[in-house]
Amino acid sequence: MTEPVAGESHLISPSRSLGVLAASGWAAVSALAVSVVAARVLDTPDYTQFLVYWSVLFGCFQVLSGLQNEAARAVSVTGLRDTSVDGPARPFPRVLVMTLILAGAVAVAVALLAPWWTTRLDVGFFLLVVSVTVVVGYGCHLTLVGTLAGRREWGTMAALSAAEATVRMAVVLLVAFVIPGLTSMRLAAAFPALTWILFVLVVPRARRATGARADVGLKQLLANGAWAMLAAASAAVLINGFPALARAALGGATPGLVGILLGVQLTRAPILMPLGAFQGVAIAGFVAAKQGRLKALLKPLAAVFGIGVVLAVVVGLVGPWVMALLYGNQYALTHLALGGLAFAAVSIALLTLTGAATIAVGQHKFFVVGWVVGAAATVALLFALPILGVDRVIASVFIGPLVGMVVHVIAIRRHDRETATERPPSDPSGLTQAQPSSTYTGEL
Repeated sequence: MTEPVAGESHLISPSRSLGVLAASGWAAVSALAVSVVAARVLDTPDYTQFLVYWSVLFGCFQVLSGLQNEAARAVSVTGLRDTSVDGPARPFPRVLVMTLILAGAVAVAVALLAPWWTTRLDVGFFLLVVSVTVVVGYGCHLTLVGTLAGRREWGTMAALSAAEATVRMAVVLLVAFVIPGLTSMRLAAAFPALTWILFVLVVPRARRATGARADVGLKQLLANGAWAMLAAASAAVLINGFPALARAALGGATPGLVGILLGVQLTRAPILMPLGAFQGVAIAGFVAAKQGRLKALLKPLAAVFGIGVVLAVVVGLVGPWVMALLYGNQYALTHLALGGLAFAAVSIALLTLTGAATIAVGQHKFFVVGWVVGAAATVALLFALPILGVDRVIASVFIGPLVGMVVHVIAIRRHDRETATERPPSDPSGLTQAQPSSTYTGEL
């Protein structure tokens, strides 16, 4: 498939939207299956160790998710560039170079911190090497997903996401029945992050995507990627690290604490995992929209909010029964508590969406500030609100991200105003003489 060019349609079709949604839904189901299988084959101490390792590993993955956003933006802008106006494109760096450098830096950090975390998790040298390798590998996976979104290869993008999730679930199930144990289960959870290598070998479109180039030089590309990863680190505080923060804020003696922490994790997946898969789609769409990004943002915000409300009602109705069935009655929460946690997750989804729009207009610093402010507000409320138990968790998770969302909206509104003043008077649409290479370069 050829690169998209200026003037082509940049909207994802309903059928392909369903494909992306199905792939992300399948990823959520497979992650749930892994947690349930691990709980059934490991004893309580080993399962606790498995969950902590899973949290550390996927915390790194969350930080690396910024690479997906920057890859989608950089490749989208490159595809929209009209060479008849801009002239032959300079040989900008391949997006994968950014990943090898930045993901490599994260992997080095993981290795340098090994004396601290490996002793606490009983991780040997072999598993440490695997973990470091997997961190770099998953960075490449995320970059490839973002690149495919930037190239509007929606079907291939969905297939890659589904393939990685399928391989993880299959390997975990196989290991659970053949050689169950803490180390083997950890390896089974980690190795599928390298599925993208096999995918590239057998899928021509994915192989071509590995050669995609960015719209800016390597120095600017690395800066953009680093900003995006910093924001993703703030998201990791809100998502991956939040259960630990909640435990510290509420205290270990809080009644039903374990159920609250498990409920936080389970109620976020139905809305955040599909939205995470759609981030590349959203960024590509916002880049293609030449004017009125804030106006273009209103409809998806309303859609996400509506879906979140429906999910909250469904989770509130059936969630306690599902928790009791999968994990045991000792973990089940009330209908109101689970519904409230699911509704609170909507604000993180809204912050994710406004962040995608902010990245699309090249406002990387505001993108980071919004996430940092949202994370800081959430943590502050979690520790300061004068209410108890699950109610404090619900209030902090809902209100905090909305504060960060305001920062994103202000940045997008300012960009819209600046873009409007730069349009030639003879071209009210702002499209005829628009040059993405100079307008949407991602300059800070």
